[in-house]
Amino acid sequence: MNNNFLKLISVAVAAASLAACGSDSDSNSNSNSNSNSSTSYNTSSNPAFSFDNTTYVGAVDPAATSEWYSFALPGSYPATAAEIDTASTSAGTFTPSVKFAPSMTGITAATECPSLAGNSLLTVKQSATTATVDLDGQTFVVCEVSGTFTENATLTSDVVWSMVNRVNVGNGNGPQTSSTTFSDMVLTIEAGTQLMNTAGSSMVVTRGSQVMAEGTAEQPIVFSGITTTDDFGADAEWGGLVLQGYAYHNNCGDFKTETVCNQAGEGDSGFFGGFDNSDSSGTLKYVVVTEAGLELDNGDELNGIGFMAVGYGTTIDYVQVHNNVDDGVEFFGGAVDAKHLVLTGIKDDNIDWDEGYVGNIQYALIVQYQNQDKSSNHTFEMDTAGDAKESTYQESNPTVANVTAIADHSTATYGADNIGNGIHLKKGSEGVFVNTLIVGDIANCVFIEDDSVESTVAKANDGSINSAFVNVHCGTVATLKNNSAYTLDSVNTLTSVSLSDTLAETAIGAVTATIKSAEVDGTAK
Repeated sequence: MNNNFLKLISVAVAAASLAACGSDSDSNSNSNSNSNSSTSYNTSSNPAFSFDNTTYVGAVDPAATSEWYSFALPGSYPATAAEIDTASTSAGTFTPSVKFAPSMTGITAATECPSLAGNSLLTVKQSATTATVDLDGQTFVVCEVSGTFTENATLTSDVVWSMVNRVNVGNGNGPQTSSTTFSDMVLTIEAGTQLMNTAGSSMVVTRGSQVMAEGTAEQPIVFSGITTTDDFGADAEWGGLVLQGYAYHNNCGDFKTETVCNQAGEGDSGFFGGFDNSDSSGTLKYVVVTEAGLELDNGDELNGIGFMAVGYGTTIDYVQVHNNVDDGVEFFGGAVDAKHLVLTGIKDDNIDWDEGYVGNIQYALIVQYQNQDKSSNHTFEMDTAGDAKESTYQESNPTVANVTAIADHSTATYGADNIGNGIHLKKGSEGVFVNTLIVGDIANCVFIEDDSVESTVAKANDGSINSAFVNVHCGTVATLKNNSAYTLDSVNTLTSVSLSDTLAETAIGAVTATIKSAEVDGTAK
């Protein structure tokens, strides 16, 4: 039986004096810590996460001699500063031109599809429509995989894999009861593996199981559609990637008394959720997800990567989402940390969180040049409620540092009044932003919906929420739209933007800030 599941069913009633963390009381963090409690829940952010306390604004160090984001698809981001216009309400100058030729150095193409032993609920066969693909001077067999992984398996790099319909890793997306036993298998994906997936397909890594997808800068693991194999210029060619876990989601209810949780995931991905923020769904490192976001039969559009109650035991580092119809990445509760994100050509929100997400994010390069419905593609869209009323239990409260977001929309296509916001806070969300640069065709750098947003910070600081925005610099249509009664005057307006060819901001100069997680609450085990 999965260790996390054993942990879940051992949850006991907390001491009566333990106050719930959440929006009703506007308590931020430490209310969950009680040394006399016999409970085993964990609603904390990662107590071991260490931010780099950078002295520059944005995702790129001006002193760096190499580009950390060079693992991403070439042509999906500007190669020089001259390729993109950082002015607001501009004509739009950046035109992506992705020409990705994966390096298959050291990989010898197989002549047939491998068997995945022990996985009786899985089908593997050579594609009848696209039997082979030529990559880097070799011909690779295209192997379609469908069904559910139930035993440990490896997707090797010597064939091209192609998912058909929804492929489950484990069975943890079924409904959970106090006597449920889910599999705890591990799916390993080798460096350099190419997954060219069929229309409507998706991969769901279910709670209790893990994906270990660790590429390299030279040989990233690439999830794409099968329709095109050269320019990666389309979108909605397949569904997307979903990671699910046992971490806390604020619709799971009272973490002091509940023992199991079944939240329904978007994209018909099944159930997720639990009460252990230290849970691990595996590793995504040097992974590219492109051409995804297809609308499925139930009306849902999948995000590039959906993180559904994913815990901080998971590693997310050097990950790109490119040309996704829905959000680039969305965090549904949980506490997973993410570093070195590249989000390019996203048609909806780039980074979206809701339902009690309390993770940490550092280093994100965001380049916007298209839009789904012209008015809602925000750089960050953040709330606590999600699809339900604001939670009684836990607010969303991540800490975000070192972001460069550049929007370069065509005025002729989108119009000056049909562009999204930078930091769009709504429905009770908290959040801390440090050393962040937001420039270009963005309506408001910071948008504060009402007094439910950043309310914990405001109550602790006599109505000021300045401490939630530290070294945030904006060159946008407007710096701030504040519909709350709180004071916010710490956001900086740029009269001009100076980018190097590595997309580092060079004119602001050195800054100081102590960057640390806002939501370590003492419940971490």
